[in-house]
Amino acid sequence: MSENRFKLVKEYLQHLNAQILIMIALFFISAILGYIYSAASPEFATEALGGLEEIVEMIEGLHPIIIMLFIFFNNAFVALIALLLGIAFGIIPLIIIAYNGIILGVVARLVAEEIGLTFLLAGILPHGVIELPVVFISAAIGLKIGQETLNAVLGKEANIKNELDRGLRFYIKWIVPLLFIAAFIETFITPLLIYAVGV
Repeated sequence: MSENRFKLVKEYLQHLNAQILIMIALFFISAILGYIYSAASPEFATEALGGLEEIVEMIEGLHPIIIMLFIFFNNAFVALIALLLGIAFGIIPLIIIAYNGIILGVVARLVAEEIGLTFLLAGILPHGVIELPVVFISAAIGLKIGQETLNAVLGKEANIKNELDRGLRFYIKWIVPLLFIAAFIETFITPLLIYAVGV
């Protein structure tokens, strides 16, 4: 039963292969641009991280469980928005991925320069190895739905409802649980690793 389930997951991800690759490429290109541009313009870095600093201040001092739930629900909401609003020709998921890539690039430069690469890796990798692929997949589903919308507008064969149904089922069965695991790691394990590397 589980073997068949994983086979279906593999087939679905292969179905989204092109869209996933687009999202990965867009994210890392955006991260590189964010890194370079923030180095050239400190004002850009300050402006880009303004909202992030407000969120950190808001949740700072809260119980770890509350922080974990905040991270989880925020990421789950963003992933769902990327998926659902992809119906508008796939534009929204592209924007979400590009924005997050830029933010990561800005943070990476500031942290690497002020604290060090070890801190950066310890702060991103533990939960990022789960969170990033899951977000890429959510956005890829949105892009796929958007492509079906474009096909429909152009009078080509399209099945928006089928793509949307498959995407939502995958979101509920896989994306939501994996984002919960990532939020747990980010809240309880990532800080321990940062402490362990002595930063």
